[in-house]
Amino acid sequence: MTGMEMIHSFSGLLYMGTITTVGLRLVVLARRHRELPELLLGISLLLGGTLGSVLEVAGMSPDSPFEPQLRGLFLATGKALVMAGVVCQMLFIRMVFRPRDAWALAFVAATTVVQLATYAGFAAAGSFSSGLMPMPIFLAELASRMAGSVWLVAESVRYYGIMQRRLPLGLADPVVTDRFRLWAFAGAAGLAMLATSAPPVVMGEQQTPWMSWVLPLFAVSGIAASASYLLAFFPPGWYRLSVTRRLGSAGQAHVAA
Repeated sequence: MTGMEMIHSFSGLLYMGTITTVGLRLVVLARRHRELPELLLGISLLLGGTLGSVLEVAGMSPDSPFEPQLRGLFLATGKALVMAGVVCQMLFIRMVFRPRDAWALAFVAATTVVQLATYAGFAAAGSFSSGLMPMPIFLAELASRMAGSVWLVAESVRYYGIMQRRLPLGLADPVVTDRFRLWAFAGAAGLAMLATSAPPVVMGEQQTPWMSWVLPLFAVSGIAASASYLLAFFPPGWYRLSVTRRLGSAGQAHVAA
């Protein structure tokens, strides 16, 4: 195993451990406070990330030690769990950021329909037994998966701007404000990780110069996403103090101006 492959593996394990920890924390909080948004986000991380992606990789990997029939079951189950995770993520975004917008609910419904259609397309094409991905179906599935992360990044950036304008008025907490920035970073890094799943499927055995960027991009994105999630949900004291000073000073400067 090369040095880059070791970093790639470390990044993947770090990311899986992070989203599992955050997902479990959110589910516990949801049970304690009886809040649906926390439950949806926690389930999306656990189903789509912790369980779904692992089973999906196990079903697609050509080096898998499992029998073809079992690999097909892993792939079918993994894709179903990832699909459920994406739907939960989008319902969370809709409830938190766009609860009154009809277009948001329609967007969730349309994306869900696309995912169900691609899942049926994979089944009809025999992908769950052969592991082969018809390119149009794969790209449609990838786009529907990325839709949730793109939406989360956009809403987080938008709301970070809103919270920044509230800071000088004392209507926003600096740490909570910074959390939207961290969500945007985590979402963007997650998008980059998801994008790295496309080249191996699209190119197959063919190697091109830009394929050499896949492993480094995944590694950097995985570490960045993990750091963003950990700082958002488990911020240490020094980080909270740093954010309070930074955003508090920015708010005071805005008032003075």
